[in-house]
Amino acid sequence: MPEAASRRDLTNRDRELLRAVASGRVELSCGSAPDFFVDGVAWCDQFGARRLVRDGLICQHRVGRFGERVRARLTTEGARHAERGPA
Repeated sequence: MPEAASRRDLTNRDRELLRAVASGRVELSCGSAPDFFVDGVAWCDQFGARRLVRDGLICQHRVGRFGERVRARLTTEGARHAERGPA
């Protein structure tokens, strides 16, 4: 787990996104700064979502072409955080 994830408290919004990823409702665009979509709608906190990727909690389910939307998945550490209750 990247050190950043262990030092930072997750917000309720972060945890809700992790739960949405766990339920298979999230897609992200392939690229260096992915955009997130929940149920086909752009996620309200793109910066926070990208931080979860940098912190090693969310990743792509598979490799895709630049700009293509692919399903997001939780890492092992992301799943651990998703299972916890509200912050």
